[in-house]
Amino acid sequence: MRGGILLSLFLLPLLSGCENTVGAYAIDGRNHSITLVREQSFPFSSQVEQSIIAARFPQCQRRYSIGPGKPGRAKIELWQLQDRLFVARDGKAWYAISTDQCQVQKIEPTGDQPPGTLLGTFRMRNNALVFEKQKEEQGTQ
Repeated sequence: MRGGILLSLFLLPLLSGCENTVGAYAIDGRNHSITLVREQSFPFSSQVEQSIIAARFPQCQRRYSIGPGKPGRAKIELWQLQDRLFVARDGKAWYAISTDQCQVQKIEPTGDQPPGTLLGTFRMRNNALVFEKQKEEQGTQ
């Protein structure tokens, strides 16, 4: 028993170095949202697994894996094309997000930036994943 406690205390600092963060953009209150999930299995891993959750309760909620990210660094922009249709841009990778049926699909870029209105950006702030809303005067097409 005592050996198990000592082993747990030894492993605790290793596990605390893992990044496991969640940030959300609320669309129509808490039942309609797009959430970015970042999970790092091991503190020495050079990448973070990322997922997007499209949710519109009670109709649907689905989680989709997207490309991996770098630990401690996140910058994923969220653009709105029309009602319930969005594009997430992670560098050169674009993902179409429909909250009508809670679907996410990787798409080919159609230009330098997605069409529509830039809503904001998922990014790391003080070791937490946050969604920073875009200022009104910028980001409209």
